[in-house]
Amino acid sequence: MRLIKMTGGLGNQMFIYVLYLRMKSRFPDTRIDLSDMQHYHVHYGYEMNKVFGLPRTAEVCMPQWVKKALEILCFRVILERHERGSLRHYDGAIRWPWVYYKGFYQNLIYFAGHEEEIRRAFTFDMSRVSERNRALAAEMDKDAGSVALHIRRGDYLQAAHYKKVGCVCQLPYYQRAIAEMRRRVTNPRVFIFSEDEQWVRENLPMEDAVFVNWNRGEDSWQDMMLMSHCHHNIICNSTFSWWAAWLNGHDGKLVFCPDRWYADDSGGVNLCPEEWVRISTRDGLT
Repeated sequence: MRLIKMTGGLGNQMFIYVLYLRMKSRFPDTRIDLSDMQHYHVHYGYEMNKVFGLPRTAEVCMPQWVKKALEILCFRVILERHERGSLRHYDGAIRWPWVYYKGFYQNLIYFAGHEEEIRRAFTFDMSRVSERNRALAAEMDKDAGSVALHIRRGDYLQAAHYKKVGCVCQLPYYQRAIAEMRRRVTNPRVFIFSEDEQWVRENLPMEDAVFVNWNRGEDSWQDMMLMSHCHHNIICNSTFSWWAAWLNGHDGKLVFCPDRWYADDSGGVNLCPEEWVRISTRDGLT
């Protein structure tokens, strides 16, 4: 048996689920371990079933003390951070019968050969989408100049996150990304997604921009759905908008992304596809 630890918010859950899809194709006994999600209250719990209508047949959940005992006594633990991008412990055989995987898997190496399967799995359950959002999604689809701009502040400004990720995409990054977008996109119409609308209005004034500010709490996932319906995307270093851009299926889409994901990373992480337009974050690491 192979278990994969599930953790984090929706964007992180999706990356972990990609590993599950990859592993399941090679090892049918692979399962998703939801044990830790029982006590994870930072975001909105496990959302894959609610957002995408995915089946629950592959999930296991047990009391944490049971999971911890089994992890220590029975499983061989594979930590992604120790693998350095190698797939040897994911695609190859392991002699130990029970294996437990821990990580976030934010790397395109786990996607290879499974792109269409991933897109099928991550099809938004439109029956759960509000009427207002369905109408806006249709409007975005029709407008070839629609651009989703995601500006994440909120928790990124907290001390626990700022030095690693929050300091990367600052005002200079967004100014450059918007300027490059305007250079490449004809008649752009910008749809802004941010939990700090006041900061955006004060620092990035744009005529005719639309603020999408009504999807809150457990409906926040509908912002990802809407961003994926725009023809182009300006993302920040957030898995939430990364997935919106990756799931954007419009021909000729342009995705503007930061040239680094973390403050201590010069851009070497294999996360953004080569065709995405990398925008400098210099002057944003303060």
